[in-house]
Amino acid sequence: MFTRKRGARLVAVAASAALVLAACGGEDEEPEAEEPADEETEDEGEEAPEGPTGTVTFAVDQEFESYNNTTADQNGVWNTNVSNGIHLGFWSFNPDLSIKREEEFGTYELTSEDPQTVSYTINDETVWSDGEPIDCDDVLLDWAANSGTMVGEVEQDVLDDAGEPTGETEVVEANIFSPVSTNGYDLTEKPDCEAGDKSFDFVYTDTYADWELLPNDFMPAHIAADQAGMTSEELIEAIKNDDIEALRPVAEFWNEGWLMEQGQLLDPALMPSSGPYILDSWDGGQSITLRANENFYGDPPVAETVVLRLLQQDQQAQALANGEVDVISPQPSPDLLSQLEGLGDQVSILTGPQATWEHVDMQQGAGRVFEDIRVRQAFAKCIPRDLIVSNLIQPINPDAEVLNAREFLTFDENYSAVVEEAFPSDVLDPAGAADIEGSTALLQEAIADGVVEEPVTVRFMHAADNPRREQTAALIQQSCNEAGFDVQPFAEANWGAMLSTATGEYDAVTFAWAGSGVATSGASLYQAEEGNQNWYSYANDTVDQLWDEVLVTLDKDAQNDLRAQIEAELWNDMFNVPMFTFPGITATAADVTGAVHNSAQTQHTHNMEEVGRASS
Repeated sequence: MFTRKRGARLVAVAASAALVLAACGGEDEEPEAEEPADEETEDEGEEAPEGPTGTVTFAVDQEFESYNNTTADQNGVWNTNVSNGIHLGFWSFNPDLSIKREEEFGTYELTSEDPQTVSYTINDETVWSDGEPIDCDDVLLDWAANSGTMVGEVEQDVLDDAGEPTGETEVVEANIFSPVSTNGYDLTEKPDCEAGDKSFDFVYTDTYADWELLPNDFMPAHIAADQAGMTSEELIEAIKNDDIEALRPVAEFWNEGWLMEQGQLLDPALMPSSGPYILDSWDGGQSITLRANENFYGDPPVAETVVLRLLQQDQQAQALANGEVDVISPQPSPDLLSQLEGLGDQVSILTGPQATWEHVDMQQGAGRVFEDIRVRQAFAKCIPRDLIVSNLIQPINPDAEVLNAREFLTFDENYSAVVEEAFPSDVLDPAGAADIEGSTALLQEAIADGVVEEPVTVRFMHAADNPRREQTAALIQQSCNEAGFDVQPFAEANWGAMLSTATGEYDAVTFAWAGSGVATSGASLYQAEEGNQNWYSYANDTVDQLWDEVLVTLDKDAQNDLRAQIEAELWNDMFNVPMFTFPGITATAADVTGAVHNSAQTQHTHNMEEVGRASS
């Protein structure tokens, strides 16, 4: 709920699972990766070829949608897989969840603790692939888009009590930009810089715990300005003056102008790269191709071309065996592991933990099936978490266990203490066994009080073409129907986009959050007003207050205590039902070099610029 990127937010992992928070950020060191080399050339005593060579193909399971993956509805791995190659900033996640400073882009340091001030310098050589310098206008657009301060009149749909659109619209005061989260940015003063400046400060109005993770990915301000009919200098002035009307067309383009239909790349001029690759071509439903950025200011990538091949997860191992792809990292399953092990020395298998957790979420708005806590508790009680883990996860990781927290994953050193303090063992079995009798009793009580009517239908959404999720849904359906629910699973290819809709297309959903050990990232999931990823009408004033404290708390022990209190509140409200932390599997063709298993939300393409083939 996650090499390069992607901010103090959680990433929904499409057709795979994933989520947040495990290890804390550490040293700026990356685990050693095998250096790509041409063995035949070295044996002959000749010099290795200079510059990028050859092609590497990665399997991915969801279609790319947007050049800008920092908007509220596009912050998903389907875009991250591409963004890893075309966007670069001051920092990225190492595969072990620590922070890597990307000094080929620029440098930063904490220069004052009171007020908390971080000074940044973008290198003189750092440019967009079209030659435009990355400088003040990009910094200010990033801040304006993510700070939540650009508030004006916005037209939005009117919803009824059940969260359904009425067909009418209303004008409200709201942020004209649509970021995933304003975490951290909303605590910073507007950066003070002028056109062409490469240095700037983030001055905080209060301490921010994850200060090292700002700013995030820059979008090309000169493109947004041009599309809004203004110059970069005019954009800078509009942001400095909080000129909402002048910024409206900029926000409209930032929100939606980089969205694309399947297979239809925008004009390349609208999508310059700040990373080692640029977007080259897109065969909708098949693959998207990146090629080396000739104007990249850093070390050149190993491969000249990177192809992201769109394949269902259950097809990826065979595609690897057939030589159709070089690197895969599908959602683990017993069948997948058996298939890969059966390929012998044709492949290399890389394994490790994932900062990713699977869960079941429930719509809680007025008039919804799960509005009443008794119905949520009844559903939680009938979910056979133990069977799901033993049948689907333990064959891959024999040590896997049922997950009883959200902000602390099973491999976190604080996990056991938090679970002991926060988990409602009087409501759910810590071992994950379903309680059909208890579920039935709660559901019948809610029916008797007129909260819900029989049959208690639950439209249960999961990702399409995902065998493990299909099996999960089937186990939940079988168990919860015994308790009196009518669970109706359905597979949805576009499930990620449907999460954020207010329409009644689903009542419950299973997916995962991919994270990177960032302490503050969960706020976007649970806060009522600031939670841009809280799609379920959940509201708890205590949770909001506790998250506000987490955001400004630097002491890790105090921070963990606050997050433990949040866990207790989420369990008391039965916000959702966590199920397990993911084991991870990455497999490569035997001749692939430079690939590293990645525990963070940035997925297996996180270091695509370092991956090559010995035969290239």
